[in-house]
Amino acid sequence: MLENVTIIIPAHNRPERLARLLEYYRGSGAQILVPDSSVEPFTGLTDEDTGVVYRHLPRMHFFLKLREVMGLIDRKYVLWVADDDFAIDEGIAACAEFLDANPDYSCAQGHYLTFTPRRHDIQFTPRYIRNHDCRITDSTAQERLRRQTGMYASMLYGLTRADIFRRIYSYVFNPDGTLRFTNLFLAEEFFNHAMLICGKYATLPVFFSARERIAGSATETTVPASVIKNSEQYRPEYEGFIRALTLLLSDTSGMPATQAEELMRRLSHAPADKPSIIFKRRVNALLNSTPLLRWAARLSEWRYHSKGLRAVRHLPSYPCTTPTPARTRLESLIRKTT
Repeated sequence: MLENVTIIIPAHNRPERLARLLEYYRGSGAQILVPDSSVEPFTGLTDEDTGVVYRHLPRMHFFLKLREVMGLIDRKYVLWVADDDFAIDEGIAACAEFLDANPDYSCAQGHYLTFTPRRHDIQFTPRYIRNHDCRITDSTAQERLRRQTGMYASMLYGLTRADIFRRIYSYVFNPDGTLRFTNLFLAEEFFNHAMLICGKYATLPVFFSARERIAGSATETTVPASVIKNSEQYRPEYEGFIRALTLLLSDTSGMPATQAEELMRRLSHAPADKPSIIFKRRVNALLNSTPLLRWAARLSEWRYHSKGLRAVRHLPSYPCTTPTPARTRLESLIRKTT
């Protein structure tokens, strides 16, 4: 099913999740690359994992371990899959078919769920529902970049063309091989901008990914991008981020570097979502960080879950409550690690 796809799993200190994910893709036909920055090497590979290339790269940064496997990509399309997520094989195949038919698109993905294993069941919640039908189809890079303002839908885990994937990540490195920036939130933002610089983007009405909610994940311990962008302490980091995007935009579109830099600075400071949504996220972060207000945080999460279910109840690409074959298969694998 996925013979034209390379899946990169940037594993890190979650061997039980990695084993679960490798089991999910076993027999899919995809090329699987596992750059693993865990302290201890993974020992769960079996004789059936013939399509898996594993590299133990202890404590290596996200971008650096990507560089270690970049030259091994030998398929037409490529995507990241975090070791605690599942990119659904049927959804990946649908996106590959779409990209085959639309060569001016650089990236495609479908609909997302988050899942939370509980004592007696697994709760599925729809994700990115405000932009479930997002498409950015303008003809120039400048127009596509401007179009994304206020309609955030992360493209980091979408399916993209391997040649574009290789090209955009080359701009993360200085000529001497050092990294221009390292922050993981900036990495996600870089990928979003880079995909739109290189082509059009589509969200397809297919079940594409299920992402596990895990307390203490990297996103909870990483310096927020807003701090990076506005603090003198992180100025070199931010300047490296802008430099990477400026060069990519200028080289791709022919725009003068000064104009490209001005555009990227303006866009990087534009809100990624509506002010009301940003405010709600800040309130929820405050509630979660205050022990006496955790009850309010749980109530907010319940309201978000219920509202999401109502919003997608007529969309089969969000199988939150429907026992589809894809969801049943996921539940079986998830229960093995809970």
